[in-house]
Amino acid sequence: MDINKITERLSLIPDPEVPVLTIKELGVLRKVSKNQNKIIITITPTYSGCPAMDRFQDDITKVMHTLG
Repeated sequence: MDINKITERLSLIPDPEVPVLTIKELGVLRKVSKNQNKIIITITPTYSGCPAMDRFQDDITKVMHTLG
């Protein structure tokens, strides 16, 4: 699986509270890498206790399933 394709697609995920901003623009999506056959997606909250982190994780999981 192409890391650039994954990164591009994940970068389009909107913030649930401010949908004109993406998780990439907010700095939530930090890094997408590959280690052997595993894709590692690093995200960080915009602030401690960010309530949207579960939503971000769910959205990332959905995108990854669509990409196979």
